[in-house]
Amino acid sequence: MNKLRLLTLVASVGVVATMLPGHAATATTTSGPAAQITDPPGDANGINDQGAGSGQNGNVATPADDSAADITSVVFATKFKVVTATKTVTKFVKKKKVTKKVVVTTKVPDGFTVTLNLSATPDGNHSYDVLATHSLCDGTVDFTYSTGTLGLNEVDCLPSSPTSTNIATMPGEASVVGKSIVWTIPAGAFPNGSTFSGLAAETEIAPTLDPVMDEASSSATYKVGG
Repeated sequence: MNKLRLLTLVASVGVVATMLPGHAATATTTSGPAAQITDPPGDANGINDQGAGSGQNGNVATPADDSAADITSVVFATKFKVVTATKTVTKFVKKKKVTKKVVVTTKVPDGFTVTLNLSATPDGNHSYDVLATHSLCDGTVDFTYSTGTLGLNEVDCLPSSPTSTNIATMPGEASVVGKSIVWTIPAGAFPNGSTFSGLAAETEIAPTLDPVMDEASSSATYKVGG
């Protein structure tokens, strides 16, 4: 299965006060929302109609489950940085004007992460994709990760036309954390307030990208910076 096959998948799932600047703290925190996509464990077996692009409708667990390809959830989460600023406050104390500086800290959106959770540690035998629609892309945003000679670690904007080969690479890359693949997207890559919808995920055998071992989708959305 290739990039254009991914476009078909997403289509099938719903197409898919005055303040003086201070300094930003080095610590960054991540919000902890519920998963936008959840999928039953044990169904990564390639038999749930995945090859037809509708495997999300089949969740039959079998003893032959491919755990490294078994999707359990997907979480889009906003990252925040703590910004410190000073604010001038004036008040009257016993009829005397008193002015002082007050330190104010604020959490500011600082990009986001996309986490694909699996039943086992991801390996080099599979390709992993999280898919979504976004206004910056006329087709599908593909968060993709695989290793090996044909491996990819990037975020792509796939064209809407099945005959187009114009694929744009967006900022961001993934890392493996335990049983999860986490794409980190920098601030500004996608505008705060914009929305990802048509959320889906799939795992395939690499490097052929076929068969599809597991798929999952959701009608949930994610608002950048939210």
